[in-house]
Amino acid sequence: MHKIIPSEGNLVTVEVSGKLTQGDYEELVPSWRAMIARHRKMRRLFVMHGFHGWEPHAAWDDLRFDLKHAEQVERIAMVGEKKWQDWMTKIAFWFVEADVRYFDSSRRAEADQY
Repeated sequence: MHKIIPSEGNLVTVEVSGKLTQGDYEELVPSWRAMIARHRKMRRLFVMHGFHGWEPHAAWDDLRFDLKHAEQVERIAMVGEKKWQDWMTKIAFWFVEADVRYFDSSRRAEADQY
């Protein structure tokens, strides 16, 4: 489940919980494309509360977007509360060109500026 939070500039903030589904990406991807059309580049901030990962097709949709738009995605910040979420950002290094960084939920303000 996701909720897009209004943000300034080229930042797209998404609160996520539960598992992200293909349906979530069918809503998220058009907003990301619109951001790229407006600003040429985008930053993404995922704020995870009770997040349990992606359904397989949703994980593929996420990776496919990042590969296709590698030049337009500058940074991805992930704010969470679990160690596996931190570990996940380290794995992302191998698959996306954007700088991906994990922030503990106590460092949310820092993630907003990243």
